[in-house]
Amino acid sequence: MAKLWAEDGLKVSAGRKWAEGADLGFLHLNKTRIKPNEVPIIPNGGRLLNGKALDISKRVISSLLVTPESNWDGRVIIKTDLNHFGIPEAQGKKPSWKAKLRSQVAKFSWQLARELPFKDYPVLSGLRKVPPWVWEDKRLIVEKFLPEIDSGYYCVRGWMFLGQQSYGWKLYSTHPLAKGGTMVKHDYLEDIPEGLEALRAMHGFDFGKFDYVMHEGRAVLLDANKTPAFVGDPASPRLRRLASGIHDYL
Repeated sequence: MAKLWAEDGLKVSAGRKWAEGADLGFLHLNKTRIKPNEVPIIPNGGRLLNGKALDISKRVISSLLVTPESNWDGRVIIKTDLNHFGIPEAQGKKPSWKAKLRSQVAKFSWQLARELPFKDYPVLSGLRKVPPWVWEDKRLIVEKFLPEIDSGYYCVRGWMFLGQQSYGWKLYSTHPLAKGGTMVKHDYLEDIPEGLEALRAMHGFDFGKFDYVMHEGRAVLLDANKTPAFVGDPASPRLRRLASGIHDYL
């Protein structure tokens, strides 16, 4: 979008500090939790988008969390509390030999390794199937598994937004963890269900992407991302429309 803004006559820069003379900034740090001292000082008259979206961990955004004592007899899914499997936070850190060994063992048995399989979230038949060590691991959470099924496919919906501009989509997958890498087809969506706007405001999002499913007629938020990526034609009409949302803040 920065390229599109520049083509539109806006001056765009990137850095760790507020650019001199800038009217608007994005808090574009690819971390689940942002410390207050990581937020740049905003000059008088300036505005920082996503400046209130400092914690998007699943413990904060999820309405599906369960505990061993929960009254839930359906399937469950084990996830990392951190976004995107915790990969952004692990970048630049050298894993210990024990961590490397556990990752190798997890390819064959994540239960034995006490480590989730790489870029995957296990789905289990019920709470009793969750290994005791999962409940003790603060890096992990357990949620009710509420899949959206359409024509035999697992589905997940996405909503990308900036200001008043947005677009949506629906991915179809044969894998319970429906995402771009397991997608077999997709549709674009025009209508955004009620409730998502309220969640956006509650979590302080000006720009971002929500992943959700429809369950019993309501939208259930699965994931909130404040540094989303776009894969496709950079001249896409959808991306251009999204980029134009910046004018709601200037």
